[in-house]
Amino acid sequence: MKYKIKLGGRGADIWVHDITEEQRKLLKEGNVESDQMEYDDIAKVLNVDNVDDSDNIYTGVYDESDAIVIEVRNESGELIFDSTEKSDWYFDDDTMMDNDNIEFVHEGGNNLFVESYSKGNFFEFELECEEFDDKKLSPQLVEIGERFQLITGLYYDGQELEKEFDDYWGKGYYYHLS
Repeated sequence: MKYKIKLGGRGADIWVHDITEEQRKLLKEGNVESDQMEYDDIAKVLNVDNVDDSDNIYTGVYDESDAIVIEVRNESGELIFDSTEKSDWYFDDDTMMDNDNIEFVHEGGNNLFVESYSKGNFFEFELECEEFDDKKLSPQLVEIGERFQLITGLYYDGQELEKEFDDYWGKGYYYHLS
């Protein structure tokens, strides 16, 4: 049987900018983390047209049980699993230990993290198996700059699922210096 899995909830797009000491100083003096700098001024310090001009972007759902929404539908479109119907649902601990799928990126160094807090359905996956079992589902995690942990994909029974971006929207920018 084929299943469609939607991964959504609350998450972010996070753009990472490697910055020099001088850029760090200017951003710090401008109180960028307290939202005291204008968007265009931040872009100017970064020498980019837009603060979301970066080759280093990460998108996903925050790795917090109350931020995650997973819905699974069968071929008929019938909802067969909804993580919000189970109080404090989270991925199975044993499955996660078997599939230690976490990547650590941008640790240390001078960085500006531009976080666009977002909501909605981030990704859609297709799964073919006999019967869906939520205990076989595990997250693909990325920890960014020792500050953010995002679910950027899913595994089922140890196999990475191919994803397509879905429909989510940003709720504003936040700036963080490392």
